[in-house]
Amino acid sequence: MSTPDDLVTTLLEVDEHEYARFVAHWMTRASDLDAAARLTGNEVVDALVAAAAAMVQYERTGAEPAWTHGRGRALTKRLWHPGAPGMFPYSLVHAPGSFIVRGIVIARDALVCV
Repeated sequence: MSTPDDLVTTLLEVDEHEYARFVAHWMTRASDLDAAARLTGNEVVDALVAAAAAMVQYERTGAEPAWTHGRGRALTKRLWHPGAPGMFPYSLVHAPGSFIVRGIVIARDALVCV
């Protein structure tokens, strides 16, 4: 099973530099997307999980889960970019909407599981 809460658990166990890889893998097998992930207080994890769940559900059904729009599901004071600083402009242009509106600047191609 790969619920949004499962992704929370995984991200809390790995280094921040590994987030994109684990999110990309989770997105290929995501399930129970209407079940809200617990809020952790780690604003990057909370925003990443909401962004990933929103993107997957939107691609499957045309609508994002309601919980992904709740308080604490987006960065409010900064942007988060997992790559090299020189890649920020590329990532900003190529970030999926569900990620960028939550303050996560990650290019769509970084979310492909290989």
